[in-house]
Amino acid sequence: TKQFSFGTRLACRRSIMKIIDRLMQIWAGIDYPFIVYKKQSLNFSHIAKRGEIDLSLVNPGDVVAIIGDFDPASILTLLRLIDLGAVVVPLTMDTANQHDYFFEAAAVDIIIKKDGSVFRRAHTASNALINVLRNRGHSGLVLFSTGTTGRPKAILHDFTSFLRRFETPRPALRTINFLLFDHIGGINTLFHTLFNKGMVIAPELRTVDSILETCKEYNVEVLPTTPTFLRMMLMSGAIPSNVPECLHLITYGTERMDQPTLDQLCDLLPNVDFRQTYGMSELGIVRVKSEKRNSLYMKIGGEGV
Repeated sequence: TKQFSFGTRLACRRSIMKIIDRLMQIWAGIDYPFIVYKKQSLNFSHIAKRGEIDLSLVNPGDVVAIIGDFDPASILTLLRLIDLGAVVVPLTMDTANQHDYFFEAAAVDIIIKKDGSVFRRAHTASNALINVLRNRGHSGLVLFSTGTTGRPKAILHDFTSFLRRFETPRPALRTINFLLFDHIGGINTLFHTLFNKGMVIAPELRTVDSILETCKEYNVEVLPTTPTFLRMMLMSGAIPSNVPECLHLITYGTERMDQPTLDQLCDLLPNVDFRQTYGMSELGIVRVKSEKRNSLYMKIGGEGV
């Protein structure tokens, strides 16, 4: 039998506190929105006053697929599902042709569509790992692998463990959520920003012109993106003239960066810091430190690793 110290037990209790309550405590007295999307915004001071999707069909332990984006309605629903003890499967319309497979693979009980409609899905599937979470009374998160070695695989996280890494305060920054609603990097960016009193700017389109224009309009400080998108920025001719002065940090991950691209970016944008990120859908985003802004070498380790 494992013995837990009082401090460990206290930490466990804190980690499963209602997430909306915890975030409202963090944001107490702060009145600017934590997310902006298509001129819509959401403040924690107004969160209880918004019209909400009816989640009366959801029971603790249900597997709930939510088809959405980083818009206020989807994010509010996501937070409420965590508080209800649901296992959440975030999906986007970009993968609509695979949704039936995702529903089956994740043993989805309830589907929340983009229009806000909620309905229960009849099935007889059972999953031992999901049952473990239900017995713990914890909410969960299901993501899918990219499918490069076959059909995408369902990956299950305990949300209590997933959220624990955000307990240490970090700088509050305005961040554009470039990565998608169903991507580990996008989910990580959302919660990192929420727990650190930053602001998430959700882009309407993920083209070079739209991303840079959104960064300029909302004084975005951080752009988390991919090497492919950075190459597109270079090929478009948008760098350096269209890159706003407010952008101080560009992080890149999800795929390998090449040294010539990084060198060119560092030369053209001397006032922007470039940092490599690393993570896996199975493990989450790992803490890393780039050797220097124009180096591909990184140190993996630190808190939580």
